[in-house]
Amino acid sequence: MKKHWIKKCCMILTCLYLTGCGREEVPYLDTTQTQEQTVETERTEQKETLKSDQTVQVYVCGEVAAPGVYQLKDGMRICDAVEAAGGLTKAASREYWNLAEKLSDGQMIYFPTEEEARERKASAEAAGATVEESDGRIDINTADATQLVTIPGIGETRAAAILAYREKNGPFAKVEDIMQVSGIKSALFEKMKDYITIR
Repeated sequence: MKKHWIKKCCMILTCLYLTGCGREEVPYLDTTQTQEQTVETERTEQKETLKSDQTVQVYVCGEVAAPGVYQLKDGMRICDAVEAAGGLTKAASREYWNLAEKLSDGQMIYFPTEEEARERKASAEAAGATVEESDGRIDINTADATQLVTIPGIGETRAAAILAYREKNGPFAKVEDIMQVSGIKSALFEKMKDYITIR
C-alpha cells in the first residue's frame, strides 16, 4: 500500500513538472534594439558636446585695451572678441568693423584710430589705378599692400599673403579665387567681397 502511494505521488509530481505548473514564464527581451538606441543616443550626445567645444582663435590688435590672440567659442562675434581684449580704446574707430559679424578661425581683427581709418580710406581713394571711382572697390590683381589693408578683414599679414600668392600663381581669374590664399575662408570672403574687384 505504501509503495502504491509513493508511486502515485511520483506520477503526480512528474505530471506537474511536465505541464510547467508553478513555473513563471519570463518574457523574451529583445536587447538588440535597446543597445542600438543607446549607442545612437551616445553618438548624438558626443556630437553635441564636440560641437559646443569647438573654438576659434583670433588675433585682436590695434586700439584695444589688451591686444593678443584669444580663443573663443565657435559662433561668437567680433563684439565678443573686443570684450575679451578688454574693450576698445577712446581713439578706436568703432565703425571700421561690423561688431555683429561672426568670427572665423585665424582671423586678425585690427582696430585703427579714427585718424588712421580716414588715412586708409584716403589712401585707397588716391590709388586711381586700383580703385574704381564709381564704387571704390580694390582691384586685388594690382593693389599693393597699403591698398589691400584698407579692405575689411585684411591686415598686414593677409595682404602679404595675397601679394605672395599673386607672385607665385599670377593674377586672380575671379574674385572668389582669393579664397585660395592662406587665411582667407568663405566667412571672410563674404565680408570683403563687396570691397574687391578684378579688371
